[in-house]
Amino acid sequence: MAAQLTAALPSYSPATTKAAAGSSPSSHFLAYPSRPRNVRNGVRAQVSTTEPTAEPAPAAPAKPVKISKKQDEGVVTNKYRPKEPYVGRCLLNTRLTGDNAPGETWHMVFSTEGEVPYREGQSIGVIADGEDKNGKPHKLRLYSIASSAIGDFGDSKTVSLCVKRLVYTNDAGEVVKGVCSNFLCDLKPGSEVKITGPVGKEMLMPKDPNATIIMLATGTGIAPFRSFLWKMFFEEHEDYKVSNFSILDGSTTTQVQNSNPIPTMLALYLSH
Repeated sequence: MAAQLTAALPSYSPATTKAAAGSSPSSHFLAYPSRPRNVRNGVRAQVSTTEPTAEPAPAAPAKPVKISKKQDEGVVTNKYRPKEPYVGRCLLNTRLTGDNAPGETWHMVFSTEGEVPYREGQSIGVIADGEDKNGKPHKLRLYSIASSAIGDFGDSKTVSLCVKRLVYTNDAGEVVKGVCSNFLCDLKPGSEVKITGPVGKEMLMPKDPNATIIMLATGTGIAPFRSFLWKMFFEEHEDYKVSNFSILDGSTTTQVQNSNPIPTMLALYLSH
């Protein structure tokens, strides 16, 4: 119950009006309501038996939806997820390293029919066939895309990877093979491959065509930079006019297959 404070005002009772005739003014008296009261300094506390109607709480302001600027610019992410991956086919799988190289690195091309739109610098997920030791499907593995957005064939219907086969000996002397890398390196043309993604928005090429780009990587970490190089040089974009280009490479020519197109195409570009 809420207490309401009101100023105490004089109130004449019915007895006052009945005694008005023949009575002196001094016989009049002030009558207050008989309900319990608490008067202090001329202020009366009156108890209200009705609950004040509560005003509805103002609605919480809607949180603004954050939209990535890159998303606005057409950068697609997570179009395909592990539960519903895109099923493509292996079109090409070529070994890039020679027989005397310390490991095997392969370049592979998958068909997407344009259903997995990506940008240079993004990655895709691959789910290897089969099950793990617990009888569950293998978890996806992320791989950086090694082709430009239009793909190796220039029709925007393929995506390429650069993958090193993982094989090592553990402390117990057992040979361990990486599940997904060996699955990919062993793919034959025509084989199906489950693809998720694309993912990543932090390693895209700068929009400024005059920006200085420094690319540092080891091993198959060069995959996203291969996609950069394809876009910058081999697609002959008007935006990219290189004035200074340097390559520091630690591999020997005997470790690289002659069929690897990147060194050859760079040599042709730089010779002009």
